[in-house]
Amino acid sequence: TTRAIAAAAGVNEVTLFRHFGSKQQLLAAVIDQYSALPDLQQTLQGQLTGDLEADLRRLGQAFLAVMSERRQAVRLMLCEAEHFPELRQVMAQVPRQLRDLLAGYLQQQVQQGKVRPLDPEIMAQAFLGMFFAYSLGREILGAPAAPDTSPQELVAQFVSLFVHGAARPPA
Repeated sequence: TTRAIAAAAGVNEVTLFRHFGSKQQLLAAVIDQYSALPDLQQTLQGQLTGDLEADLRRLGQAFLAVMSERRQAVRLMLCEAEHFPELRQVMAQVPRQLRDLLAGYLQQQVQQGKVRPLDPEIMAQAFLGMFFAYSLGREILGAPAAPDTSPQELVAQFVSLFVHGAARPPA
């Protein structure tokens, strides 16, 4: 409750509402504080070269690093989202914004003829999903796939799968 949050913070509950306006805005501020989005936006906007594989490797490495650094906050939010619909609603904004950002990049790649003309949002979801599932298993559940694989090699293989697929090219 906001009363419990205020007590834990050592402030009056009214102060929370004066500062944040509502419980949902308070939750949004917490998620913004621990969200990977600002770091990943910086990676996408400031360091991308147009080289699809290199850019996706850069993004994948940044995503894994952020998920590792913020694993406790992610674990807490994922667990609590089940019990608090307002938290779940606010949390859903972060992956949606990240997917939209990556979809914009992929749309540019489609327009330049570097990527097949598939739905950029579905491509972005597929790409991010590989990394999120791996991070969830490794950082949250403590059961990583390929535990002996370095993060760099994992990123390289995920990006290769995404860019080239798993099928052998015809001979």
